[in-house]
Amino acid sequence: MECQISGYVYKVPPGAVGTPLSAGEVRSLLDEMRLCLIEPSWEEVVICNTPEEIRTGNGVRRKCVTTAEDDGYVLVFDPVDEEYHLAWRGERGLGTWGIRGDAVGCFLAR
Repeated sequence: MECQISGYVYKVPPGAVGTPLSAGEVRSLLDEMRLCLIEPSWEEVVICNTPEEIRTGNGVRRKCVTTAEDDGYVLVFDPVDEEYHLAWRGERGLGTWGIRGDAVGCFLAR
């Protein structure tokens, strides 16, 4: 995970709305992510990617690897689709709502 954090390059997509983060802000967020890294472990996660799954909370149940956690937000790696998801730890366990991609981008989206 440290390799992904160290190698992260902040890119602002063309046509993005808002003010881009400064290099200092990005550095600070990456340092914060390092503090949120946890010992990886397997947990069941409800993966919701389609609008219907997100609306109902009924997605695919899958064992994923938890890698970082901050105040209810959990970064998980789905080995089946080989991508990261931002999940929420709620009373019904871990569930996602469509934020997926690279580890750093997902975690910073929290």
